[in-house]
Amino acid sequence: MKKIMKPGLLSIVFAMILSGYGGSNASAQVTVSGTITYQTFYDNLSPYGTWIDYPGYGHVWNPKLDDDFRPYATNGYWVYSPDGWAWQSSYNWGWAPFHYGRWIYDDNYGWLWIPGYDWSPAWVTWGYVDNYYCWAPLMPGVNVNVQFGTWRPHSFYWNLCSRDHIYDRDISTRIERSERNENVVNRITIYNNFNTTRRNKLYYARGPEAKEVEGFTRQKINPVSFREVNKPNQATHKGNTVNVYRPAVQAPQQPREFRRAEPSEVKPIRTDDQRPSMQRPEQRNNIDRLPVHRASDNSNKNKPEFKPNKGNNPPGNKQGGKRNH
Repeated sequence: MKKIMKPGLLSIVFAMILSGYGGSNASAQVTVSGTITYQTFYDNLSPYGTWIDYPGYGHVWNPKLDDDFRPYATNGYWVYSPDGWAWQSSYNWGWAPFHYGRWIYDDNYGWLWIPGYDWSPAWVTWGYVDNYYCWAPLMPGVNVNVQFGTWRPHSFYWNLCSRDHIYDRDISTRIERSERNENVVNRITIYNNFNTTRRNKLYYARGPEAKEVEGFTRQKINPVSFREVNKPNQATHKGNTVNVYRPAVQAPQQPREFRRAEPSEVKPIRTDDQRPSMQRPEQRNNIDRLPVHRASDNSNKNKPEFKPNKGNNPPGNKQGGKRNH
């Protein structure tokens, strides 16, 4: 005789299924913090930096920070989660540029953030060499899974940290600038362990496993749990819980105010034959000299054309005109 499940028990099982119960990826695959458009990125980050219409990538953002700023290195630290290493930023705008999209360095303007649709703990590639853990921000168009073993970040992008200090809260004081150690960078072994995002199944790197790190730090690595919040200012870390604001992102729009760079003026650093040379004050002056445009000043025909990045789709994933990073 078949046993019939009681209604109360059936409700519990159904709730467990909906909540993603039972998998190691559960903390990254639960509910999202609402839905936003790119306008939320534009409006929330405008007070802290400059939006630039940048050839090939649409609107990118440059933070108004001193010359020592480096993404995933300045004013933050790593925490370990069941989904891999997550960057916990101390900037109040850190909920967006370190969890959506990619970074690229332009010698004329400095670090530029290109918005994206998918949330991950961090958009970096992870590696190790000698006694160092190493990580570098992913450029636009790089799929870390498909291009594993073939793509190497420019030496300027790498951050190196002694393995026994990777779990430090003051990690910025432990990081060594990789461009001074090119021979070391050329020997980095990339970690081949990945997860996928919940929306478009894009690959991101998990980084070293906790047991391995514990062997170097001589301390217990306690995975944090993610708790969804509904406002950017609620994205904080307390105890063993990280409050994350990670809404689903819809179609791009346009910043209310932005500057526009000409193709002849941009100098993105991509390959090792290119050498960053410009200092931050010069870069800020270059940005300030760019012409200002306002959304209300542009008719539809004069609005900057959106050009999606086509290098980051996992196999079989077609996204039409979306930014896919």
